[in-house]
Amino acid sequence: MKRKDPATKNQKYLAVFLAVTMFLSAFLIYFTATDSKTDNDNTPNSGADGELITVPFSQVPGKHVQHQFNSIADGLNMSPEGVTNAVYVDLQKTRGTPLEYVFGNEQTMNTSFSYGADVTKRYGASYGNESGFELHQIPEQEIDMPLNTQAMPYEGYQILDRTNGTYNIWNVVGSPSIIGPIQSVVSVIGVLEGNETSTTEYNQVLSQADLEGSIYQEVVKRTNSSEEISAEQYYRDLKKLDDGSYMQTSIYLNPDPEINEKISAYQANSSERGVTYNVTISENITKLVISSDFESIYNESNLLSI
Repeated sequence: MKRKDPATKNQKYLAVFLAVTMFLSAFLIYFTATDSKTDNDNTPNSGADGELITVPFSQVPGKHVQHQFNSIADGLNMSPEGVTNAVYVDLQKTRGTPLEYVFGNEQTMNTSFSYGADVTKRYGASYGNESGFELHQIPEQEIDMPLNTQAMPYEGYQILDRTNGTYNIWNVVGSPSIIGPIQSVVSVIGVLEGNETSTTEYNQVLSQADLEGSIYQEVVKRTNSSEEISAEQYYRDLKKLDDGSYMQTSIYLNPDPEINEKISAYQANSSERGVTYNVTISENITKLVISSDFESIYNESNLLSI
């Protein structure tokens, strides 16, 4: 039976969320570091150096993205095949929760991406070749762009260069907006136009999830670079309930034996720790739902370390 080393077993619960944040933030770093056309060592924000102007989406000619964007499933439906991990965060729901310190809120994204407008929902997809892209919901339907922004027409869309050739960071406006390296943005448009196939490999775990109302959702699959994952795939989300408590759902596809063993062991006396367990095991899927206050879920996840 596969065992994790002590360092893995002692991971803190919020390390999951911090890892997600690092994953999301890595896109901005990747965008600004990829295909740089300058020797300047100072990495700017996603907005270009120099004057910015506010561009209403209505003034951008051509097609705009129009796609449902209420869960990680919607993001995956816009993602080309091959996603190794993806994260969806509803930044409207982080406010006033411990996760606001991890993910930030609507204004945090405004600052990080130099949009000049709030971002209420965020999705990021990563691929094994270290590429990726993000989707951002911007209700104000306008963003700051460099003066004399360059645009590349593609399939009727205008792909906007956020740094006018300095870095490989491009936007397509709409609901949601796309941001990423040009190759990734083109592939997402390919999915929207039916020229490329979207990711469907997580459909089995997603079919077992209640996708409505989550603060955060994540899917991950085991790859050569993520062998520490104790299942072929997993889905995880976190919700804040009406009474102020929290509920975390974890769904594992083809889990290692230790997952079910740990769940069974800690479920036996979970009431002593003030945690409610709801476990469903069917064929090759294990679904674990734990409910309690945030700190207790933190501690329980630390005990499970899966």
